[in-house]
Amino acid sequence: MDAEKADGHSTATRPFLITFSGIDGGAKTTQIEHLSLRLQKQGLRVLRLSFWDHIAVWAKMRAGASRPRVGARPDKRRGGPSFVPQNSKHVRKWYLTAARSILYMLDVARLRRLLASPPIRNSDVVIFDRYVYDQIANLYSQSLAARIYGKILLRVTPAPDLAFLLDASPTAAFARKPEYPLEFMYRNRRNFLRLRELAPQLIIIPDARTEDVTSEIDVHIGRSRLVGSASAEEKTEVIVDNAVVPLRNSCTAQNDPTASI
Repeated sequence: MDAEKADGHSTATRPFLITFSGIDGGAKTTQIEHLSLRLQKQGLRVLRLSFWDHIAVWAKMRAGASRPRVGARPDKRRGGPSFVPQNSKHVRKWYLTAARSILYMLDVARLRRLLASPPIRNSDVVIFDRYVYDQIANLYSQSLAARIYGKILLRVTPAPDLAFLLDASPTAAFARKPEYPLEFMYRNRRNFLRLRELAPQLIIIPDARTEDVTSEIDVHIGRSRLVGSASAEEKTEVIVDNAVVPLRNSCTAQNDPTASI
């Protein structure tokens, strides 16, 4: 009984949690900035976090381990490196999959601690650029092991109040952000769409014009309990820089893609 009361109290006092997921180049940053501004105008204290910058454990080590080698063959059409991945999430090796599976569990443990911290609880709304859904999409497949792992990871992950999955054309996303092979972009998109099998609460926003995507997100926000919850007192937006604690005001927010190793 005490545990149930504690869980209920935790849910009641936690900030409203919104997450944005999807393939690289899917315009998540644009939508996050619009939503942050809208909620700020309502008087809400908005905290923007990047899953990679503020949650992922050993982020520098994981990013460093996946940097391309110096001297990569140039791309004659672009005049630069032929392929410069942000990280190694497109690489499928059994040992990398095993390492990712462990690291993602550690990420969730850190996420749970962060959401329970005072700086987070002092915010009205927390918006994540990428979430655990993006991590699962890096590993997801139709195999029984992958499905079981995904279910376990989601079971221990704090569920967002609104979880948006921005669908996008892999070709158009690749043109905006050519950091991974186009073949991987198509596979990654399929994995994201399949996540509804594990997480039916995911809200898939179809690929459309920026203003249309914004309008659909606004509709879901308008239907949520968040609308009308702003207090009469003046509140300010909080944007996290590189450190999570203490939180510091900044003019920009880190929105780097979630990496994996």
